[in-house]
Amino acid sequence: MTIKTIIFDLDDTLLSDSAAVQLAFERTTAFVAEKFPQVEAKILEEALRKRAIDLFSTYDFYDFTVQIGISPFEGLWGEFSDQTLRFPEMARQINAYRQIVWTTALADVGISDRRLVKLLSLMFIAIRMENSISYEDTYATLAHLYETYQLILLTNGAPSLQNLKLNKAPKFRKYFDKIIISGDFGKGKPSLEIFDFAISRAKADKKTSVMVGDNLFTDILGANTSGIRSIWLNRDNLPANEAVTPDFTVTSLTEVVELVEKENGN
Repeated sequence: MTIKTIIFDLDDTLLSDSAAVQLAFERTTAFVAEKFPQVEAKILEEALRKRAIDLFSTYDFYDFTVQIGISPFEGLWGEFSDQTLRFPEMARQINAYRQIVWTTALADVGISDRRLVKLLSLMFIAIRMENSISYEDTYATLAHLYETYQLILLTNGAPSLQNLKLNKAPKFRKYFDKIIISGDFGKGKPSLEIFDFAISRAKADKKTSVMVGDNLFTDILGANTSGIRSIWLNRDNLPANEAVTPDFTVTSLTEVVELVEKENGN
């Protein structure tokens, strides 16, 4: 069946959020290891990740972050300046969250230093904010597709964070007819509602649309539930999951181009 509309996920599909976060962890923990030779950077990183995940789940806003699609690591750098939904509540508590994460993770490796906690928290924010890491095939893929197909960006997250990521990616916005962020809508993938909203906003047809994403349980499950064909971008050759079956599986964005054109008989 002809494909006319391609819906793309953002994080870890077009931009590597995981790589940008990893860079922030590596630089901050390396700074600590240089200052305190007895500390192993990798051990501190593991402590930071665990403390962030464990603490984030204790906040009253946690269920909201799950619904919208905000990770504990985004809590370590996001401003959450949005004035809708529960973002103001998050903004009021997020600095305390960061201080506790850094304080307890440093304590896990034997360090107690309030000034260092503040410095590392600010370093992590600055490093993550300044880095937008695209995949090698991201821009070539978008440039190849956007003149022929309607491209839609459908991303989970806080509008302030997702827009910052987009602004750091040169000329990224021009490829998309519509950009839809879950924090603006009120629900995130895999909810049926946000997929229906995206199709409606794009004035597209589900039968001629396809969703491309890296996450089986948000991008692919949501597309499957809404009746949109799905392409699982499985760059890391992860095992299949019986609970969610994509219509297609590829290992690169270049393969997405090949697949779409094959489906259209090109």
